[in-house]
Amino acid sequence: MKNLTLFLMMNSLITLPAFAAESWNGRIIRASDQTQISQAQLVTELSAANHIVMGEKHYTPAVQNAQAGIISGVVQLTGQQNNFTTAWEFLHASQQKMVQALFARFVAGEITAKDFLDYTQGPSEQNVTYAPVLEVTKTLGGNILATNLTRQEKSPVVKNGIGAVDPALLPPDFEMGSEGYHQRFVDIMGQAGHATPAQIENYYAAQCLTDDVIAWHVVTDSTHSLKFLVVGSFHTDYFDGTVARIKIRAPGLKTASVTIVDASDYEEKDLEMVARDQKYGDLADYVYFVNEPSTAEYRILNTQTKKVKQFLEQLF
Repeated sequence: MKNLTLFLMMNSLITLPAFAAESWNGRIIRASDQTQISQAQLVTELSAANHIVMGEKHYTPAVQNAQAGIISGVVQLTGQQNNFTTAWEFLHASQQKMVQALFARFVAGEITAKDFLDYTQGPSEQNVTYAPVLEVTKTLGGNILATNLTRQEKSPVVKNGIGAVDPALLPPDFEMGSEGYHQRFVDIMGQAGHATPAQIENYYAAQCLTDDVIAWHVVTDSTHSLKFLVVGSFHTDYFDGTVARIKIRAPGLKTASVTIVDASDYEEKDLEMVARDQKYGDLADYVYFVNEPSTAEYRILNTQTKKVKQFLEQLF
């Protein structure tokens, strides 16, 4: 099995960063025992999962390349070509028929990955960072799944709280997130400023709604036994959000989470503490670092605040 895994990794459609002990780029930590593992070990361990949730920093080429590499490695190792789903937070479930039609055109070679992304996201040069995820899904015969609500669908909740949601959009047995999740969200939003306590509660309600809508569509809208989810890491960190809801909605299936961390958002002295927080615990089942830590005189003071900013940008 070890030789097979290494063979598949070497022949993967996407080349993962070269593993080196002195480098942060490509370093992977198994959170349960805080052990550093190789990409081949990661793929082997993920191959036992049905749902592989990949928490990301949006529009970061090294992150999306790593996601594509994980999809490639796991699908090839498990022999699930033509039998897996790639679900994506940035695609709207109410537009799934359009998404499927565009993806079929992409598979047929009628449009490029950039075309697909521009049609679904609106024209932008940064869209191309997700091309590797689409290309590997196409090449290995996977399906694409839309999971999220549109901004218009979320808007009543953002403005007036969960009670304002269109009942047709509320997943069955919807629940808000955990107390710890709520506290973390409130703390970070408080640091970000520019929001009243009431507004923060409404934003949190929209966050929880998004978490569960994504989980609901991942669990119910695909019959494949192997599913990958590409989603912002605030929805997955510390096993809260979408990860928690998928586990509740699919208790008989194995869910594994991988948070892909851009090391350049940190100074090296801070990276050792990323995989396990003293207050919140393990960040994910696996923490996968890309890029190298910042050596500039300045640093990003609060990466979590950036995650909330990305979330709010999707709401408005």
